[in-house]
Order: sequence, then structure tokens, then C-alpha cells
Amino acid sequence: MEKMHKLITLQISTFYLIGLWHRGDKPTVKEILKKCFFSIYYTLFVISLVVGAIKCERKDETIFLADVSIGATVMAAKFWFLIWKQNEILNLLDMVCAFSIRNDDDLNRKKIDGFMKFVFAFVIIATVCGYLGSVVLSLIGREKTLFLKIGFPLDYVNSEIVFWIAIAFTFVGFFLTILAVIFTTVIWCLLFICSLRCEVLGSELKNMGRISGRGHTKMTEWQMQNYFFEDLKTSVDAHLHLRELTNEVGFFFSNLFFLQFATSGLCICGSVYCLAFDIGDNLLERVVYLFVFLYFTSELFMITYFGNEIMLSSDRLSYNLFESDWYNQPQSTKTCIIIFGEYLKQPQKLVIGKLYPLTLATFTRILNSAYSMFNILKSFQ
Repeated sequence: MEKMHKLITLQISTFYLIGLWHRGDKPTVKEILKKCFFSIYYTLFVISLVVGAIKCERKDETIFLADVSIGATVMAAKFWFLIWKQNEILNLLDMVCAFSIRNDDDLNRKKIDGFMKFVFAFVIIATVCGYLGSVVLSLIGREKTLFLKIGFPLDYVNSEIVFWIAIAFTFVGFFLTILAVIFTTVIWCLLFICSLRCEVLGSELKNMGRISGRGHTKMTEWQMQNYFFEDLKTSVDAHLHLRELTNEVGFFFSNLFFLQFATSGLCICGSVYCLAFDIGDNLLERVVYLFVFLYFTSELFMITYFGNEIMLSSDRLSYNLFESDWYNQPQSTKTCIIIFGEYLKQPQKLVIGKLYPLTLATFTRILNSAYSMFNILKSFQ
């Protein structure tokens, strides 16, 4: 039985440690108040970004702040989801991440470890860039100004104390954003493991009736056929369970995915504008602009890529089935295989909002729309 990866366990521990998640079956009054505080604080942070974008006088900065505000709105939805849907998220993690691998143990574990290393590096880079944007870039230069010119109710330009309060407010806002980024990687992990389990099922379909793991005792033809049929029944049950589980993951996050699809085009367009017209005053600012572009693009790419992998892996299952030793089975078993094979010809495709399939084709469509919006924006330059 494959246990939950230690990185996912570390992420869950982080949510508990900070107070986003409660311990026990029901939260105490103190824990509910803490959750409410985080929710309200992050809402105020997003509002301050929106107000800053509205009040900003420079067009280039307005576009960047609007871009960040839209992205922060999506992150706020994820942040609220993370806080108030704790039990559902934990149940999904328990159901998806705990599964048995009968074949290709080492290969699949290497895939999991490689993906988790990528997730860890992604979170570290996001943390560094968030620190640059919230603290370092605000302290560079002689003038007291924030890199993100948020709508702050006090005058931080003429007051040293208020300036540091604004810095602290922005830093905490970015810190909560990093927690939402960590939750984003948890969603990626769920989709990745669903696609991996589909590949594992395909491997098990190919190896139905094999005697590996059953000892080296010589078996009769009847015994081998019986083992094959038992493996076939197990695989049918596993496929139905996996299909239901994958649909549950897609349905649970469908609103977040729909919001992301609706806003990603605008976010990518705005970040491309910042890079194309080089609105940064120094190298560090350009690094932050580049990261914002890469983040918006990668966030959209990852969910569509794994949705696409789920579709392709499930589409290969019928081929995997007929790679097995099906032709040496009795007619009754062959009939079951043919029926199961016809069922497997329908690949699993996650559809968001009954409109957008979670595939790379949707990713391409959104990129095309972002390019079209960029051309429109460029015409006003």
C-alpha cells in the first residue's frame, strides 16, 4: 500500500501549525475565530490591491496591479476553500494518495518522488519572489514607496511608522498567498496521482494472470485461468473505483478550475504586457514580473496537463487490456474481456462548468485568447 508522500504530510502539518486547519472533529470557538481572522485579513489584502490599481496614476503600474489583483482574487477563493473545506480535502487526500502498486514499484515511486521535488522547488521559488515583492523591492531606493502600491488608509509616504506598518501588512498578505500556493500544489498532487493510478491500472491489466508474487509453484492451466479471472474482477472493481474517485476530485475543485479558466487569459495578458514593454526599473522588478507570468502560465498548464494525462491514460486502458494473456482464456472470460474492453474505449475526461474539458486543448485556447487581448492592449500603447 502506497502511503501519503512525506511532502504532502509536511504541507498538512503546516496548515495545522499556522492555524488554518483545526484539530479534532469540530473546531473550537478559538479556532473558528482564527479562521475568520485569516479570511477577513486576506480579503482586505485583495481589496487593497484592487483599490491601489484603481487609484494608480501610471498606466503601466495600473495594468500590473490589475493583473496581480485578478490573480489575488483567484488565490483568495483557494484560500477560503482551504480554510473552510478542511474535512473534504483530507478525505480526498486519504482516498487518492493511499493505493497499492502491484507492478513497477520502483518506476512509479521515482515518478512520485520526481514530481514532489518539482513541487518543493516551485514553492521555494514562489516564496523567494514573494519576499522580493513584499519587502526587498519596497526598501530599494531613497523614496519611501511600496513596490505594490496598495490602497492603504494611512499615509505611508510621509510617516516612517506607517510605512513599516504597510510593509508588514503586505508581507503578511504575501505569506498567506504562499499558503494558497501550497494548496495549489496539493491540487496538482491529487490530479497527478489520479493519472498515475490510471497508469498503474493499465500495467495491472497487462499482467493479469501472471504468477509474480504468487510463488514459483507450478500451476495447472485451470488454476492460471482462474487467477486471470480473479485479476480481471479485481481490475474491473479498481477501474470503477478510480473513475468515481477521479470524477469526485474534478467535481470538488470544478468551481476553482472554472474561476481559473475565466481569469487566466487576463492574467497572462497583463504579465506579458509588463514583460514586453519592460516597465520594471531594475533587474529585481523584472524578475518578479517574469515570475508572475510563469506562475499564471504554469498554474493553468499543470491542471490542464494532468487532466490531459488522465484522459490519455484512461484511453490506453483498452489497449493494455488486450496486451494481456486474454487469448488463452475460456470463452466465458473472453466475453467478459470484450464487454470490459468496449467500456474502456470511452476515455475519462473531466469537464469544468459543462463547457471546458480539462485538457491541453483548453490551455491552448486560453493562451490564444490571452494573445488576442495583448494585441488589443498593445494597440492602445
